[in-house]
Amino acid sequence: MKKISKEKREMIIRRALYFGLPLIIMVVIYAILHVYPFGKLSLLTYDMGEQYVDFFAFYKDTLLHHPSQLLYSFTNGIGGETLGLWAYYLLSPFNLILLFFPKSMLPVGIMIMTLIKYGCAGLALGYCLEKMHWTDQKWIPAATVCYALMGWILANEFNIMWLDVLVLLPFILYGIEKIFDEDRSFYYTVFLALTLFINFYMGYMVCIFVVLYFIWTAVRKWQNWKTFGKKAARFSISSLLAAGSVAFLLLPTYFDITKSKGVYTQQTIQSVIEYQPWKMLSKFMIGTINDNQIQNGFPNLFVGALIIGGFILYFLAKKIPWREKITAGLVCVFMFFAMCWQPLDLVWHAFQYPVFYPYRFSYLVSTWMILLALRGLAKLGKPKIYQLVITFIIPVICWIVIFINRKKFNFLTVPNAIATLIFWIIIFGIMTWMLMGWNKQIKKFNLQMLSSGLMLVLIVAECGMNGYQTIKNIPGASEVSYTNFVANLDCDIAWINNQDNGHTFYRIGKTFQRSENDSLNAGYRGLSGFTSTQNAAVTSFMNSMGQPNYLGKENYTEGTLLTDSIMGAKYFLAPTDQFGNLANSNAVIPATSYRPDISFYGPVKRINGVTIYQNPLALSVGFAATKDVLSSKNNFPSSDFTADNQSYLLNTIAGTHRQYFDKVGYHTKMTNCTLDGGANGNLITTDPNQPSTYEIQLKNVGAEPYYIQLTTGIVWNSSITINGNNMPGMGNGSQPTLFNVSANTPGQDITIDINPNNGKTIDLNDLEVYKFNLSAFEKTIYSVMNNQWNLTNNGRLQLRGDIDIPHSKDVMMTTIPFNKGWSAKVDGQKVKPREAFGTFLAIPMTPGRHHVALSFWPPLLTLGIIVTLITWAILVLCWRYEKKK
Repeated sequence: MKKISKEKREMIIRRALYFGLPLIIMVVIYAILHVYPFGKLSLLTYDMGEQYVDFFAFYKDTLLHHPSQLLYSFTNGIGGETLGLWAYYLLSPFNLILLFFPKSMLPVGIMIMTLIKYGCAGLALGYCLEKMHWTDQKWIPAATVCYALMGWILANEFNIMWLDVLVLLPFILYGIEKIFDEDRSFYYTVFLALTLFINFYMGYMVCIFVVLYFIWTAVRKWQNWKTFGKKAARFSISSLLAAGSVAFLLLPTYFDITKSKGVYTQQTIQSVIEYQPWKMLSKFMIGTINDNQIQNGFPNLFVGALIIGGFILYFLAKKIPWREKITAGLVCVFMFFAMCWQPLDLVWHAFQYPVFYPYRFSYLVSTWMILLALRGLAKLGKPKIYQLVITFIIPVICWIVIFINRKKFNFLTVPNAIATLIFWIIIFGIMTWMLMGWNKQIKKFNLQMLSSGLMLVLIVAECGMNGYQTIKNIPGASEVSYTNFVANLDCDIAWINNQDNGHTFYRIGKTFQRSENDSLNAGYRGLSGFTSTQNAAVTSFMNSMGQPNYLGKENYTEGTLLTDSIMGAKYFLAPTDQFGNLANSNAVIPATSYRPDISFYGPVKRINGVTIYQNPLALSVGFAATKDVLSSKNNFPSSDFTADNQSYLLNTIAGTHRQYFDKVGYHTKMTNCTLDGGANGNLITTDPNQPSTYEIQLKNVGAEPYYIQLTTGIVWNSSITINGNNMPGMGNGSQPTLFNVSANTPGQDITIDINPNNGKTIDLNDLEVYKFNLSAFEKTIYSVMNNQWNLTNNGRLQLRGDIDIPHSKDVMMTTIPFNKGWSAKVDGQKVKPREAFGTFLAIPMTPGRHHVALSFWPPLLTLGIIVTLITWAILVLCWRYEKKK
């Protein structure tokens, strides 16, 4: 067996250290905080729990069972293109780890994957620093810990798809160094392409940063303008080739975004300072994170005391030319303003305000500081006293300013602030010893080596303490709440799938949920969805129907018999004791709505406390409609009365003029409150220190469903009860919501209490109570059911079937979201699809019997594939050319 050389053995040990230290630190932190398997908590918090874990279940299902879901899936909301979903969330090679875990064990797989990403980030930086000969070896282990455990990654570890950028970024920067040192660009091109492929959003930010880094590197390695021009041309062409090599992904993703997240792009930009800039200094301290900071806080900048000291020394080092320091300073100024001046902030975020997780590019600021710090430590030489004094005093002054104003920072605790100062003083002292080169020998121990080891121990302690304090302040989620819910829901869906033949297209609704993406997790056609690539037209439609919604989110929790039928909700899941579950909701069946109206559907199965209802009035995915449905805009008549919009929807489809919701009167009783401005005025609490109630009494209700219309202001600013039980519900959206309060309870009295929170004034504008006109609804819906699209092929990318169009209709409308990727054939002839209600796919056709076929292929995918193949051919030629050189 060949013996490993001492040099190679040392290299293996070093790189194991780069990888192992961040990983071990985080394992210890998870163990202390009782993260499963060390306890009952999981990493499923914020969007990790509400989105990503469901995406990972979808990821497994796609790769192992249904590869067509790479392009489109009806489990994505009510149906949607998925290339954008993959490009934003699911293309990390680390995700392959999850294939080895059953769906119920995904929280464990996610934790292991997160730990490996921490380790790989440290390894990537350490490897590239060695290859670039960037700094003395003694600083690299500490730097890798500071890099892998920077404040940004800790505050965003649950945005797991972003973390890959910290693994790839060092290789990209190393590639830029190669352009200058070796006149080779293939390395840079490959790693930039990988970054754009794995997460185009982070890749976009990196593209901005590499321009700044290239300029600084050009100044640092300046020769002449001619050489600069050649390097700039090579850099620019290589960057374009990187983008072109993944055009098959970027082009269709771009199209997808223009119909989803891109709709919310800022059209106007205000030149405003977003907060007092000095406050960002607080984020260099230990443990400066809480829920408010995650939602709308300052940039996460923690990098550790060593990096702060080295960063200051960079600008004091005499061996570094002034032109280089000036260029670096200009980059720092640019980044500083990007972290507080709105126009630059928006540039980094692709001209969209972040929803939660502000200043998402701050990892680039931290990386920049680390690189400058290491260069400063390497180039400083033996420091002068004034350099050390300045380096020590600046952070101390900043600390004093923050500490004096600590009451302005609700995330900063005194112990953490004091710990920050103590670490700074001790680490500065050891850094000074190492820089001065004092090399005394005490017995067998070399003090320089001891100081290097002690520095590493202190950095581990500092970054470990920051990691603990940060993650401790991020609310955790129970691991068992996920596993139990998923196991229960999978049983329900499996039973339904066994009942229906493969030709039936149906959707499933629920009165309980773990997240809006339950359908992605369990693999069924649902009615809710939450992704950054969610179709904005669908969100707008759901808003008009009164469903809770937000940017990229629609939550079908407050449907009616009318919307259930039109959207094809053939099955509905609800707790067996739905009313009792309001008071005793649990993690397995967490109530999100109260729908007694589904009692009109027949119960067909009870499984583990859940009753499955079958809706006999659910429409197929396609049906005959009047040409009045054709519109490229959401043209529903009312932003105040949701019942009018729902009636308009069905009447326009059917060509009728019926009223499906009748307003009814009610009695009221007020306790400790008064109405200012009439029945729909402001509800004002008399004594804010005492509870107040606005009671609505419905006497002797009929069997028909009753709905109460409430605005977001009412839902958010009060607690609402039905006959004493809390009513679940969310009021997101500009449209009032219809909440079902009664059905199938003839002669019963219903009491609805609106209890203002903390004496808040409640605007009762648009509050209405309706009785559903069941007979009128049934007449209309049966007429529509007579002319449905009967599917003979119910594929994932293709749908085929027959439909009879009566003389009174001239359109086949579907509840498939409109997308230019859908192509249609009627009786074998191509027909251009149209939009219905600015949301759905519709096909004009003449009366009679027709065979209709739909197929999907993402827009711009073919062009993207062509561009990618051409680019790959060019890259092969470039690689062979560079190899010959």
